[in-house]
Amino acid sequence: MASPPELEVIYFDAPGRAEPIRIMLHAAGLSFTDTRFPGKDWPTVKPTTPLGFVPVLKVNGNAYCQSKALMRFAAKKAGMYPTDDLEALAADEAMDVLDELMATAPKSKDPAELEKLRKEFEAGGLTNSAKFLEARIQGNGGCYLGGKSCTMADLGLQLTVKGIQAGFWDHISKDFFEAYPGIIATVKAVDEDEKVKAYYASKE
Repeated sequence: MASPPELEVIYFDAPGRAEPIRIMLHAAGLSFTDTRFPGKDWPTVKPTTPLGFVPVLKVNGNAYCQSKALMRFAAKKAGMYPTDDLEALAADEAMDVLDELMATAPKSKDPAELEKLRKEFEAGGLTNSAKFLEARIQGNGGCYLGGKSCTMADLGLQLTVKGIQAGFWDHISKDFFEAYPGIIATVKAVDEDEKVKAYYASKE
């Protein structure tokens, strides 16, 4: 029998984009080195990454990047990537929507301009995407973005929603998602998923 791969997840000392990867590797029963570093060390860590960003997953010493690719790898190992083609399509679609939100959230060094741009984003792009995801969830029975159990897409949605609820997205209302019952139901289902709970229990 082939021995399990040596795995290392490299990311800031925070949940962020690495958290779903950590959860799913743990759910797969794969041991991994959880390498976390403080923000002040980023200038030193950055040149060691394949493309200048994290998360990075090392497999037997080989470094891989792109968070969605890493999530998909971990999801397949954990049984959290749909085996049905249409359900997989829905999960991948949702991940692209969430990725686009992260990429298009306005940035500015001017505080007044940032507030103006973020409020416009909340009323425009964020609302449009939330309505889209809500419709997908409702079309799937009111919970989960693809399939009838927690997938990588649901973990990604939870990460985004909790980031906004915690106030990490400046000038976006913390209660923004309260208007979307399917999204809230999905986040709650992720919180209560046995694989997710087992990961956090392992950290206690």
